[in-house]
Amino acid sequence: MILSAQQLSIHFGMRPILQQADFYLEDHDKVGIVGLNGAGKSTLLRLLAGAEEADAGQVILSAGVRRSFLPQRPDMDADASVLAQVMADAQSSAEYECKAMLQRLGLEDYNAPVGTLSGGQRKRAALAAALLRPAELLLLDEPTNHLDLETMDWLETYLKAYRGAVLVVSHDRYFLDSVCTRIWELRGKTITTYRCNYSAYLPQREA
Repeated sequence: MILSAQQLSIHFGMRPILQQADFYLEDHDKVGIVGLNGAGKSTLLRLLAGAEEADAGQVILSAGVRRSFLPQRPDMDADASVLAQVMADAQSSAEYECKAMLQRLGLEDYNAPVGTLSGGQRKRAALAAALLRPAELLLLDEPTNHLDLETMDWLETYLKAYRGAVLVVSHDRYFLDSVCTRIWELRGKTITTYRCNYSAYLPQREA
């Protein structure tokens, strides 16, 4: 087990998202977090990434587990170059690794200031850093936004081969179907776990 949550309660403003929920993540799980719009999926991911605090309960990481988080709206230095930003965020990755990942994600002007990038380009730069950062747990919020089909196919292959655990929020059911081996449904202030991909989750949910 790489992560567990015990009696976890989260509110978004006055609205409860989770109430005394228990769940866990195994070392090599690929989990898709699904739920209605506004259910609190991004808030949950931020909390599991350590970017927010729970109202009650606790999240426990196994010893030595490192997290890498791609937020929905990455915070970046507008004056930094794309390469400098990714190298800073990716931590121990070499320059050639950062350039290769940026090129793979369609960002070839390494010296462009972050402030000149579109929202989609900023998200791809942040995704490059998240994939390069040394971690046993990868947490991704809408990673396929702004990706073309070829890059999405590449990302699916990359994540399926990823040696750690993956938690992903995505509205792309085909991406979830390809990558995920478990589904967490956030509904009714709790999490229901389905040990299957997205296509198998749908009939199980109806049943």
